Amino acid sequence: MTDDPDLRSVREFHQQRPGVAPGALDRVRRRVQTAPAAPHAPRLLLPRWAAPAAAAAVVAAVVGGVAMLGAADRGTPQPGGPTGGPARLASTAPTAPEGTAALWLKYGAPVPVSTVFAELDRAAAGTALAAPRPGELLCSHATVLTRPGPAPAPGSAPATAQAEVRCFEPEGLLEVPAPEASPGEVKGQSPAEQLAAARDGFAAAGPGWGYPTAVWLAALPTDPDLLLAGFRAGTRGPAEVDDLTRWQQYGRFLTRVDPLLPAAQRAAFHRLLARLAGLTATEAFTASGKRFYAVRLTSGTIADELLFEPSTGRLEGHVELIGVATAGSGPASSPGGGEPVPVRQERWKYLFRPAAGWASPSATAAR
Repeated sequence: MTDDPDLRSVREFHQQRPGVAPGALDRVRRRVQTAPAAPHAPRLLLPRWAAPAAAAAVVAAVVGGVAMLGAADRGTPQPGGPTGGPARLASTAPTAPEGTAALWLKYGAPVPVSTVFAELDRAAAGTALAAPRPGELLCSHATVLTRPGPAPAPGSAPATAQAEVRCFEPEGLLEVPAPEASPGEVKGQSPAEQLAAARDGFAAAGPGWGYPTAVWLAALPTDPDLLLAGFRAGTRGPAEVDDLTRWQQYGRFLTRVDPLLPAAQRAAFHRLLARLAGLTATEAFTASGKRFYAVRLTSGTIADELLFEPSTGRLEGHVELIGVATAGSGPASSPGGGEPVPVRQERWKYLFRPAAGWASPSATAAR
């Protein structure tokens, strides 16, 4: 484990940047060592949510795919585990910092965390969930921004903006590989073989934390303590983890299931999130004025943020932040002096679309 390439990347990052908070690498090592992983699963590229935002500065230019809904995998996926597999890349290009500046959110006034979750619960209760028609896939359309940290070294990776699309079978949230995905992405399997392996795993395991379905999600307990007990039981690894790790686990799971999660269960997850230490919330705005609630957990020099849509209660984005900017030195989209600087921002929308529109034989193959 000490020779794991992901840990080497993080170690090199800290060695190259003096002044990192004591114990930061130890926290990273614990999270990597205890992160839930699918049994007998192929090794994936470093998931964006598997390590704290500090690692994002190292891999900012790597196109590793967005941690969206789930992974087609031989093993049973974990509720808060990493996701993987190739996405269809709609567009990607390194750009000058000013080329992506308008896409980064601008932060507004702070809001009490309890007020945010109460408003999100009310909005979700009044929003009907869409249901897929037979033959439809659930597809996520994401915009992903990356850039170096608050004090980038010469030659650092440039700022990038890219659009990605991923599609999933609603039952079990099995990822349907992009039609142009090349063999060899997963143990030399073709896209059709990858999907067939995922279907076999779902058939063997049935609905659950690894393979959630709409019916299974609707049966989850709405009592936070019972929900937490189930979540722990479904996550391989220590039952007790630090708050940042638990926040990231909750965030990954909510991102996977958001389009299918009923309001009552969503509210129970909000109550679990609210129990974690280090939470703050602010308003955040796009250049066009669209408003989000940004709920952030800060742990040392690491900050991780979930973006919620106030009118629907839905989760629509994720931001990784790193370091502390001095007053007046942060980028325009920084929350202000003395705040961490966003280095990775992803926003997404979900749509149901005919499987034939994904143009992959594997998506319409007989089950």
